[in-house]
Amino acid sequence: MAIKCNNTEMLLDFISKKHPDAKVSHPTALQTKVDFPDGLVVNVFNTGTVNFQGNSFENHTASDIVNVIEAINR
Repeated sequence: MAIKCNNTEMLLDFISKKHPDAKVSHPTALQTKVDFPDGLVVNVFNTGTVNFQGNSFENHTASDIVNVIEAINR
């Protein structure tokens, strides 16, 4: 599933503070990849697109991130 985020910098700041054990990498100049210990992978693109892969999108961590994105977009 892909979702649009209006402020990816704020989103990544939230993720790094709430999930310090998540591994952040930059596979391309346009993408930030976040690997969570539970198997979830979140890709954040400079365009604002955020997609989820790996562990099912319906896990608790992914739900929290979607809620943050929805709050940012308000």
